[in-house]
Amino acid sequence: MENVKTFKAILRTFELASGLKINFAKSCFGAFGESDLWKQQAANYLNCRLLVLPFTYLGIPIGANLRRCHMWDPIIHKCERKLAKWKQRHISFGGRVTLIQSVLTSIPIYFFSFFRVPKSVVDKLVRIQRRFLWGGGPDQNKIAWISWEAVCLPKKKGGLGIKDINNFNMALLGKWESNLRQHKGELWAKVLESKYGGWRGLAEVDRVGHKSIWWRDLQKALTSSHQGQLIQKGMKWKVGSGDQIKFWEDKWTGEEESLAEKYPRLYLISLQQHQVIRLMGMYKDIGWEWNFTWRRSLFENEIDSAVNFLSDIADKSIQQQGPDAWVWSEDPAAQYSTRNAYNMLGEEGAAGRQEECFEKLWRIRIPARIAVFAWRLIRDRLPTRQNLRRRQVQITDMLCPFCRIQEEGASHLFFHCNKIQPIWWDTMSWLHIKGAFPLSPKQHFLQHLGVQVDGVRTNRWQYWWLALTWSIWKLRNSIVFSNATVNANSLFEDATFLLWSWLRSFKKDFTVHFNQ
Repeated sequence: MENVKTFKAILRTFELASGLKINFAKSCFGAFGESDLWKQQAANYLNCRLLVLPFTYLGIPIGANLRRCHMWDPIIHKCERKLAKWKQRHISFGGRVTLIQSVLTSIPIYFFSFFRVPKSVVDKLVRIQRRFLWGGGPDQNKIAWISWEAVCLPKKKGGLGIKDINNFNMALLGKWESNLRQHKGELWAKVLESKYGGWRGLAEVDRVGHKSIWWRDLQKALTSSHQGQLIQKGMKWKVGSGDQIKFWEDKWTGEEESLAEKYPRLYLISLQQHQVIRLMGMYKDIGWEWNFTWRRSLFENEIDSAVNFLSDIADKSIQQQGPDAWVWSEDPAAQYSTRNAYNMLGEEGAAGRQEECFEKLWRIRIPARIAVFAWRLIRDRLPTRQNLRRRQVQITDMLCPFCRIQEEGASHLFFHCNKIQPIWWDTMSWLHIKGAFPLSPKQHFLQHLGVQVDGVRTNRWQYWWLALTWSIWKLRNSIVFSNATVNANSLFEDATFLLWSWLRSFKKDFTVHFNQ
């Protein structure tokens, strides 16, 4: 209780020195490691309320176990309110994508940067986002036309660029290790180093008895998960004078394993197992010279290993001055950031999937709803009657609403229908293209990517492809849901006006009047 009396005396002295008055009635007192009786007596002495755990400090719940899913309920409820069904009904598909991205990078980012998100919480957040994207509600699930893994891919890989929660969470947590390595002199880093061993302590996953749940989760995330191991590989030593790097145990040679892992028998007989590089040799007139000491002489079967070992370190430059430093290999500036760490994790999950059509599509300056529509069309994931039947939806009329002859599939509806095909033939004559139409929407779009026509910029033909396909889809929906009629001339005029309005809005050098 003497400490409490001293604490109150300090507060009273502050009041006298500053002229400010502390309102103890609005204050709370709490302590860790003390009995409830002692805490109650201290609170009564200070004339304030007893602090109840868990409590919130700077937005973080103190004394709470964030492994428990109910602790994440406020985050989940906020996301549900932001992605409410009334908003879903009043914005386009492209608007939904934008809103999902903004919600995920604003509401939970503070929690994501401190705690490992439990799998059940990830599943709930993904379910909220997926339901909002595809138009479902709490009591109704609509068709998810594309898998969520594909939706979360980078745009140039064929996705929508919506953040993958696991990768995003891991990229944010990786900032802790990066900062522990880079800012060892700061107070917060000294506290973590004295209590847990700092960044080296993150690898000591076996010694968990005295460590907090937060630190154990951080250890597990950065050492046991696949994403955490990828982040570890991206952090590399830049050798200076060798005063911080452990010669045998740290990965400083540019390879994915330490010298102790690569040459275990040499490591076992070394008398310098835990030494830093600076103590493994010295500078002489000819430069740096290694000085190794061993418990015994090398056996004959260890000679080849020793030769390879010396070859690995022969070209390594050790400076006389200059500290050792960590660099992030995934960034030209060598600085860790959440963005490039997330991009690295995303690239790893989508290796080999980059496609020219998607990379070109997202570079075109058009409204978001048109870009998302084209993305679905290229993937053949629009709700045409063939696609609905594939998803076990009962369709009584499978015929194309334009020609009423063949079944309505994406290729037929947009390109091969006898009501639509003449417009594309005219387009091909403008572009001086001869030959049959490609069968798939993807190949048809690619055909317009490489068009070279004198006097007209190439990307304007891509605008025309998007304007015409969007106008076809709108006309199709008007026929199906509003009993409209097919009018090829009106369709052509709608597409032309749409093309002209986009060029006027997004092209600064486009000054042509619509009548021209």
